[in-house]
Amino acid sequence: MPRRLAIRFFGGGQASIAAALFLLSLFVLPVRADDDVHGRLELQDLGAFAREDTLDASLGAEASNDMMVNLRLIWEPSWDRLSFGFDYVLDGNYGEGARIERVRGKLLPAPPPTWFNLTETFENHGLIDASQTIDRLFVGYTTPDFVIRVGRQALTWGEGLVFRPMDLFDPFSPTATDTEFKPGTDMVYTQWLFADGSDLQAIVVPRPAEWAALPSSNASSFALHFQTALSGIHTAWLLARDHGDWTAGAEASGPLGGATWDAEFVPTGLNNGPIRISALANFSDAVTLLDRNATIFAEYFHNGFGVIGPITFETLPPDLIDRLARGQLFNLRQNYLAAGLTLEWTPLLTLAPTIIENMDDKSAYAIASATYSLSDDLTLIAGAQAPLGPRGSEFGGIALSPATRITTSPPSQIYIQLRRYF
Repeated sequence: MPRRLAIRFFGGGQASIAAALFLLSLFVLPVRADDDVHGRLELQDLGAFAREDTLDASLGAEASNDMMVNLRLIWEPSWDRLSFGFDYVLDGNYGEGARIERVRGKLLPAPPPTWFNLTETFENHGLIDASQTIDRLFVGYTTPDFVIRVGRQALTWGEGLVFRPMDLFDPFSPTATDTEFKPGTDMVYTQWLFADGSDLQAIVVPRPAEWAALPSSNASSFALHFQTALSGIHTAWLLARDHGDWTAGAEASGPLGGATWDAEFVPTGLNNGPIRISALANFSDAVTLLDRNATIFAEYFHNGFGVIGPITFETLPPDLIDRLARGQLFNLRQNYLAAGLTLEWTPLLTLAPTIIENMDDKSAYAIASATYSLSDDLTLIAGAQAPLGPRGSEFGGIALSPATRITTSPPSQIYIQLRRYF
């Protein structure tokens, strides 16, 4: 039976051209029945409540409500050893959050996260923000001991549960409410698989310093990642040239009774600067609480780029600002402790509270979510997040500059999401 798919394309940018080629390929390439287009539709309603002294409140958004929609279409056909991946994403946001994000974007302008600009914003005014993106676009070739993929794809390194110091490419924020799909990055990915279960990955991520320019070495990334088992302990080793800096990494993980543990050590040598050392240690265990299945965890994170002492947004060090801008880091201080659990209240309802403590200024961030399975392909998620702490602390809100009382504290929020899979 022929597939029917309709997408409205806006403008004539790279995203529209790539999406049009995708639609054409659906009718030209030989595709098996199990390679049909599938995906996810997510609808979200979010209420945010900012403190009186925050940037949001100063812009008239002390209390706001946003309605959001996210549609992802996925096509991943394969032909023997050849594979192809294409994800089309449509995002829409209506509410004060769209207006506030424009202001925040000016405070911390983001450099190009990847080579090609395959995102097209077709509405961006007032309370509306809408865009379409090609989030996956790659071809791959696989043998029993070798893999190569070229194009936009997602990659995750490290075993952090809340913080992810070894993950250099679009890691999720510790407070992200949707972690099902990681943003794609334009790269060449290769993997060698060995008979003992070890593997070596090598990647090249070309990036320009600014949009519409050619890739430059100081904006690009080159990395080697090796995984192997040593005396029953899983280890991973990283060496990367990333945005002009050298980054190394060593990870070890294994069993601890019935629990599991992980430790990561990540030094970064800044270009013509000092070495910053980040580290992580966590454990998780499956237990029984209130006669129900649960998983508990705790994680310590040391941020080598973090700051001790009084700070304002304007006086943050440049190496920290760089990583905040490009989405590699999300925290300002040095020492954090996170703890939480996932409790299966019923076979259909899961509860997941988490607390993140800033150990340097005693502020905290509280997170709670509940996930209810309405059917095999329909999920309802509700959650709340709240920053806790005094003015001047990270989660209580640091001042934009020494000369102003306006702070950057994130708002408290409640949200509800409905996810439909097809």
